[in-house]
Amino acid sequence: MEQIKVWLFTLEVLPHDSSKKQLYLNNCQLEMFRLTPGQNLTLQVGVTESQVETAAQTIHSSPTVLYVSREVLNDIPFYQGEPLKLVILSDSKLILGPTIGFTVTRKSWKNIDKCNSIKKRALLALNKGILFYCFRLNQVDWEKNAVKAYCLEPCSYQWVKKIIPVPQVIHDRSAKPGPKTVRGYSKRGKVDSIQWINSTRTFGKWETFLALRSSKETAGYFPKTTLLSLPKLSKFLKKFKCCFVKSNYGRGGRQVFRIEKAGKYYLCKKGGSVIESWKFTKLKKVCNFLHENLGKNLILQQGISLAQINGSPFDMRILLQKNASCDWIISAINFRIAKPGAIVTNFAAGSRDVFIYPGEDLIHESLSWDRLEYFTLQTVNAMETFFGSIGEVGLDVGLDRKEKLWLLEANSRPSSVAYRKAPSDACSQIFGLPLDYASYLVKRFYNNLET
Repeated sequence: MEQIKVWLFTLEVLPHDSSKKQLYLNNCQLEMFRLTPGQNLTLQVGVTESQVETAAQTIHSSPTVLYVSREVLNDIPFYQGEPLKLVILSDSKLILGPTIGFTVTRKSWKNIDKCNSIKKRALLALNKGILFYCFRLNQVDWEKNAVKAYCLEPCSYQWVKKIIPVPQVIHDRSAKPGPKTVRGYSKRGKVDSIQWINSTRTFGKWETFLALRSSKETAGYFPKTTLLSLPKLSKFLKKFKCCFVKSNYGRGGRQVFRIEKAGKYYLCKKGGSVIESWKFTKLKKVCNFLHENLGKNLILQQGISLAQINGSPFDMRILLQKNASCDWIISAINFRIAKPGAIVTNFAAGSRDVFIYPGEDLIHESLSWDRLEYFTLQTVNAMETFFGSIGEVGLDVGLDRKEKLWLLEANSRPSSVAYRKAPSDACSQIFGLPLDYASYLVKRFYNNLET
């Protein structure tokens, strides 16, 4: 297969084809695939197989069009003429078109035509020969191995709705953070061969702390963290200038409070562009207030004095993704520069965003690409040991005033909003790398089966 120069193929019906299931190849294709007329093999598109007989044809010489009998296309009713990437070729099997399912929220499903970032992913998939589908995970019929999905029509570029088999790889972007999504799954009903971009669907803050603590190399990367209780809060406030209380699964900085001692009072603050503040005389009332606002099982974390840019605290959202060779790379860094005095640095809380593409100059003198690459690679290696395989993660990384790097949080579904101002080539990489990694997962799966 290494000698094959053409990687994308389309399927078309040969005029005057026979009633048998046949794959018609011209001389160039027969030589390229090392097949002979009359040879039987399995033609697989996505997860759907068709047993075909190879036949020679001399009508069309294009190397990229594979002609088949109509009986073969009847086996793959979901196929609409998309380019298909060659995945596996052997004497007995030809596998085309890896499939990836991109899970969406209920809101995105109802407004699919307005979701520009999802359409960008679908267009990239077309160019890469990958069959891309959007669906809601809770709508999958696992027993029948079927789901209603949107796919992009390759000529009009309009969304169409189809019933498809469950894709080979699922990129879960719709899971709501919670205890049930900390662990992933690989089998539902009769579907036992799903590959996941992230085998864990949510990285809880507490679980992320445990992951980094379990590795000697990263034990000091995460701020001192424990589960909230009155005695522990008292201990933290005696040891640190301030501390943070967070919901284990909260997002967007909305469920984060900073606690500090100020004379006779305990101050609780939250917010970014708008700061809210509460004052208490007793620590027990602080705990009660936090539980009333955030619920149970809260995280207590050492406060970090973040470094500043022009008087404003900042941190970084560093996007790490695996490529087609399963190697980690930094795809983008977003500096999130908060307003002076802000409690959180999230975009949703009003921070200013500075997008940095790999290789561009970093905007703080204490940082270098080599340093960030080492820190983040050590971090994701520890996380994979703890959580299982990961293909994409957004790391919230802080630099303190003593120039030490800290992991503040890990995100299994880094928001696409962070890349809204990225140049087109950067977007192509950010949205395209999960597709490349999905293709790698499919190829590895079938290579392992062959072995």
